[in-house]
Amino acid sequence: MALSDLNPVERNEEGIAAVLGILKQTLGERFQTGQAIRSQHAHTTTYIPTQAPDGVAFVESTAEVQEIVRACAAHRVPVIAFGVGSSLEGHTNAPGGGISIDTSRMNRILAVN
Repeated sequence: MALSDLNPVERNEEGIAAVLGILKQTLGERFQTGQAIRSQHAHTTTYIPTQAPDGVAFVESTAEVQEIVRACAAHRVPVIAFGVGSSLEGHTNAPGGGISIDTSRMNRILAVN
């Protein structure tokens, strides 16, 4: 696949703005919108250019993940899961914008299947 084969994804600017406000209020300093953090959370080893999310949420509990997903779903904003940043296939990219949920601060294993 060539870059010219990629289909553009429409951004939901109104929904993104609403979710950014909600998450800044909810998570405080654990919600970052700086360019460096956003670029780090979109870096891949593919040929696809980096497409950064609009914000990065550093979650510490499943309840926080649930709250973020609910807010994003209500406003139709994409959610991108981020573990350790080893994206080989480009799944951390955010072509339509959205919120990256960084799970690196979660420190309990609930189950192994």
